[in-house]
Amino acid sequence: MTIVQVQSLRAARNAGIVVPKEIIDRAYKYLREATDPQGGVVYRLGMGSGRPPLTAQAIACLFSVGQYQDPLVKKWLVFCQRNLGIEAGGAGRFGHFEYTHYYYAQVAYMLGEDGYARLLPASRESERLTWSKYKTTVADGILTSQSPDGSWSTGFIGNIYSTCCFLTILQLDRAALPIYQR
Repeated sequence: MTIVQVQSLRAARNAGIVVPKEIIDRAYKYLREATDPQGGVVYRLGMGSGRPPLTAQAIACLFSVGQYQDPLVKKWLVFCQRNLGIEAGGAGRFGHFEYTHYYYAQVAYMLGEDGYARLLPASRESERLTWSKYKTTVADGILTSQSPDGSWSTGFIGNIYSTCCFLTILQLDRAALPIYQR
C-alpha cells in the first residue's frame, strides 16, 4: 500500500495541498527497511525474499517523489532487470503480470531512453531498460492480447482490472495524467 499512499500524496501535492516532508521520509524509511540483500522489496518486513512486482512499485514510488538518483533506485533497477527483464515481450505472462507492469511501465517511461544508462553507466546496453524497448516488447505484446470488445481478460482478477492496468500503460506516451508527466 506504500506506493498507493505515496502516489496519492503526490496527487494531493499537485493539487496544491501541503504534504509534510516527514511523511515522505517515513515511506522512504519503510522501503529501505523492506529491501533485502539482493535488492528486492519484501512483502512484509523481516519475512521472505524480494518480489519483483513490489520492487518495481518501490521504484515508481521514489520516482513519484522526485528521487531519481537515489542509491535504492539503482539497487532496485538491477533487481528488476535480473528478475523481470522485458525480453519476453509480454508473452511470458505470470501471476500479477498486470500489477507488475502497471508500475514497471511507469518506471520505463520515466527513465526514457537514457535514464538507466545515466543511473548505471557500467551496465551493458543490452540490459538497460528504455521506454522504446519496453514499449516495443511489452506494450506491443499487450495490444496483441486485446479482446475484440476492447477489453483484456488475461488476469485472474478480472477484465476490468486488466483493462484499466493496460490502458494506463498504453497512454503513458500521451502523459494525459499529471503524475505521469516527465
